[in-house]
Amino acid sequence: MEMKKNRPDAWHPWRTMQRRGIRRIMGVILAFFSLTLFSPPVHAIGSYTAGSNTVVDQGTGLEWQRSDDTMPRNWQNALAYCEDLSLNSKTDWRLPNIRELKSIVDVSRYYPAIDPVFTCQPSSYWSATTVINHPATSAWIVNFANGDDNWYVKTNSYRVRCVRAGI
Repeated sequence: MEMKKNRPDAWHPWRTMQRRGIRRIMGVILAFFSLTLFSPPVHAIGSYTAGSNTVVDQGTGLEWQRSDDTMPRNWQNALAYCEDLSLNSKTDWRLPNIRELKSIVDVSRYYPAIDPVFTCQPSSYWSATTVINHPATSAWIVNFANGDDNWYVKTNSYRVRCVRAGI
């Protein structure tokens, strides 16, 4: 049985919807790439002032521990480490929240994804932020190998970088 070209068939509305769907998908893809290519970076990379033991982020005013002590700790010990830290005669150090820790990620770099002014291993670092929609047994980390963040059980051991309200 041969179909005539001008004859409306049952498949015709579906074909029209299919074309519209493809156009819609292509529009979404185009919008995504436009936003991706022409948007400012997700994390503003500030200028840093480096001392021998600390780094001051001129954009946020936060003073960071320049190097971690290379010892992985569970989350409770990470909190205690920062609270007990005395660096450059300053004792008001604390574990950074997830936003603060993500603010020093440099997504233009990889392995580690951080400005070279910091001494950093391409591994995960604890934040003070507990996961809200999960039992209080998990907290957020930032993996400085690639800048990704995730949450893990607080009994796991990761590195620590302390922060304080600097300038």
